[in-house]
Amino acid sequence: MTASATLASEPSVAAQAVRDVIRNSFEQAAPLRISGGSNWLDAGRPVTAENNLSLAEHSGVIDYVPGDLTITVSAGATLREIERLTAEHGQWFPLDPHGSEDGTIGATIASGSFGPLAHSFGRARDLVLGVEFVTGDGKVVRGGGRVVKNVAGFDLVRLVTGSWGTIGAITEVTLRLYSRPPLPVSLALTVPDGQPALAHRIKSLLSLPSSPLAVELVDTEVAGLTGLPCNKTLLVALGGNRAAVAAQMDSIAALGGMTEIFPEVWRRLRVVDDIPAGSHPYDHPTPNIVLRVSALPARISDLWTTLEKAIEQIPGARMHATPGLGIARCILPPSAGFEGAHAVTEACLNTTIVCERMPRELWPLISPTVVGDKVSQRIKRAFDPRNILNPGILGR
Repeated sequence: MTASATLASEPSVAAQAVRDVIRNSFEQAAPLRISGGSNWLDAGRPVTAENNLSLAEHSGVIDYVPGDLTITVSAGATLREIERLTAEHGQWFPLDPHGSEDGTIGATIASGSFGPLAHSFGRARDLVLGVEFVTGDGKVVRGGGRVVKNVAGFDLVRLVTGSWGTIGAITEVTLRLYSRPPLPVSLALTVPDGQPALAHRIKSLLSLPSSPLAVELVDTEVAGLTGLPCNKTLLVALGGNRAAVAAQMDSIAALGGMTEIFPEVWRRLRVVDDIPAGSHPYDHPTPNIVLRVSALPARISDLWTTLEKAIEQIPGARMHATPGLGIARCILPPSAGFEGAHAVTEACLNTTIVCERMPRELWPLISPTVVGDKVSQRIKRAFDPRNILNPGILGR
C-alpha cells in the first residue's frame, strides 16, 4: 500500500457489493474477469477466468458541482451519460477514447484509453482526480480527492489508471472537467506526398501560435471511413470564442489546402478500429489487430513513413497518428495474422509498441507479457496476492 492510499471508512454502495464478490473469490482462489460494458473484451491479452464481475450495473452520478469543474461518478457510468450531463452545464470531460461512447468510465480509466483530444488535454491519467477501488483481497481503497487542488493519492491514482483491473476493481472515479468551447470548428488540411513534405507540413502546423484542441493525421483508408475524400489528411479541431477561432483559422489557412469539415468526423474516427475491410462496423467476430507505436514527436513523420511501407501490401490496413504526442496506431485486418503484426514490430524496433487488440492466438507470439519486471510483479502481489483479478490480461 502506498503512503498516499487510504482505506475507505465509508465505502460506496458499489464498493460494498464488489467487495463481497471479491472476498468470496479470494477465499476460494477463484479468478475473476473484471469488465465494464463488455464492449472491448477482445482488448488486452485473454483473461483466464470463468467468473465475470461486471461494473456496468453500478452507474450514476455521485457528486457534481459545476462550479468546481469536477464530477464523481460510479464506474459503470457511460461516456455518453457523462457527456450529456456535463453539456447541460456548458462543460465536458475532454477524453475521447477509441471505441463506442457506450463504454464505461471505469473501463476507460482501467485501460488508460485516450484519443485525439490528448493533444491538448492530456491522457486519462491527467484527467482523473480520485479513485475508489477494491483490491484482490477485498479491501476498499481511496486515492486522490474530489477537488482539483487535492494532490493526495497522486501516485495511487496514476497506478490504477491503465492497470487493466489487475490490482483492483474501480468502483468510483472523480474527473476533472473543462468549460466546453463555445465555437467548435473542425478543419482538414491536405498533406503532400513524401516524408520531407509531410515533416514540413506537420512542423508548420504545430509551430503556429494557435492552440488546436486536437491534431490527427489519417491515411487514405481512414479518411474514407470517416466520410472524407480518400486522401492523406491532417484533421484539426479548434474551439474558443469567435475572435480566437477566426484568428486560428486565418493562421492555418495561410498554410494552404484548408477546408472546413463536419465535426462528425471525430466520432467516426473513434470507431474506425471496429470496421473490417470492405464491411460494416460490428459485423465480424474476430478483432482487428491494433498496434500503437510511439516515438519522439519530432520523429513522427519518419515513423509514419516507416509504417506506411510496413503495411502497404496488407489489404484493408489503415493508420492514423497524433503528431503532437508522437503516437501512431496501425489497424490491420485479422487476415494479416502473425506476418502482418510482425512486419510492423520488426520495422519499428527503436520505438515503443503497445499491442491494443489482437486475435487470441497472436498474443503469446507478438506480446507475451508486459509485466516481467520485478517492480510490476511486487505491486501485483501487494494488491492482488492470489492473482484473481483479470489474470493473464497483462501477460504471464
